[in-house]
Amino acid sequence: MQIISLFFIFSAILGILFVPLHDSFAESVIPPRQQWKQFNDIDQLTCKEGLVLLQKSSDAPACVSSTTYLKLVDRGYGLFDSKIMKNRPMMMNNLMETLTSNTSILNHWSKMMQDNPTLMKNIMQDWVSKMKVNPEFLKNMMGPMTSDAKLRQEMIEHMKEHPVMEQSLKDHTRWMESVHKSMMGSGMNQGMHAETCPWCPEYEQHMQSETHGGFTNSDRMMDMIHHMWIDDELSQEMHEFMLQNPRHMAQMSNQLMGSMLGFMMDDTELREQMIDLMLENQDFMNSIRHNNSE
Repeated sequence: MQIISLFFIFSAILGILFVPLHDSFAESVIPPRQQWKQFNDIDQLTCKEGLVLLQKSSDAPACVSSTTYLKLVDRGYGLFDSKIMKNRPMMMNNLMETLTSNTSILNHWSKMMQDNPTLMKNIMQDWVSKMKVNPEFLKNMMGPMTSDAKLRQEMIEHMKEHPVMEQSLKDHTRWMESVHKSMMGSGMNQGMHAETCPWCPEYEQHMQSETHGGFTNSDRMMDMIHHMWIDDELSQEMHEFMLQNPRHMAQMSNQLMGSMLGFMMDDTELREQMIDLMLENQDFMNSIRHNNSE
């Protein structure tokens, strides 16, 4: 028995001594500068979960929060490196979540799309294809448009100016029947939103906690965004994050309503899905009925 006990103790000691170096290192809390001294290879550096790896302008590495990462890039203390991010998907996800939650950066995206018709076309064509595959993305896009009174009215005006959409609505029996029904009870009172539009995201709640952090150097932010756009893999991931974020869709709708709707209404399949969703939104249909009665 003693021999057996000694054997198990010896095995346990060997197991502790010969734990794979990579696994034990990944779980450690060794500061990035110490890792840098040991490896001098950015590809081998790790950070604690939730932090993002940034190589500063001085070449020294740092593990920081995604919010701090953006501030350091904005101030020129570090540069966005797509290779570092692509090799670390979880870090890239953290960064993208922060990017799509910051209104200042969203303004940069919108400006870039407004100033570049080709970019706008490419992005919207990709969004349209993603919305056709995943109906939840279309709901996230239309939710803010149909829920906000101002955006809703603007959306109706754009629909009237789109000949194909207008004809599709006239040819849609259920739409025409619904438009000529009497006004239904409005769900604009607090707490009634879910009843009038079960699929509309409560993006108003997200707006209360949005990040307003401004940046001092728009050129650096635009450069970072540009590097993401020209990388097909990163841009595809970014589009997913954008379509998943109702707050982002609300801001985009407020700035690029006409262009966004135009591409959506030009697509036959998406146009029909839009009509079905609008018919489910009581407040939106009431607005249509109100316009129709005038």
